[in-house]
Amino acid sequence: MNKKEEKVAAENSGVRKVEFRPFPGDDPAVPARRERAPAFEGVQLKLNAQLGKIRIKVRDFINLEEGSLIELNRPADESVALLANDAPFARGEVVVINERFGVRIISFQHEEQG
Repeated sequence: MNKKEEKVAAENSGVRKVEFRPFPGDDPAVPARRERAPAFEGVQLKLNAQLGKIRIKVRDFINLEEGSLIELNRPADESVALLANDAPFARGEVVVINERFGVRIISFQHEEQG
């Protein structure tokens, strides 16, 4: 049976193509609705805030001591990368909360790519 015959047979048997509604995230004009997923609420993620990176020679690494300064590759006023299980998901700004460092989320990765 060729393609045309298959199509005619499918039409005669009541078979038709399924048409799906688009996902909320597919249309940038429609804001995605966040739904809770109870099955995942107990799953833990490792979150990191990445201030910057630098490559140094082993010789310099060995010579580090208390009080040594390490200059990173980012300006002090630039946002930090936020990672979930080592995958970037947002950017944030460093803040102090009750004498502890914290990060205020300023944008999510999908918003930056859009």
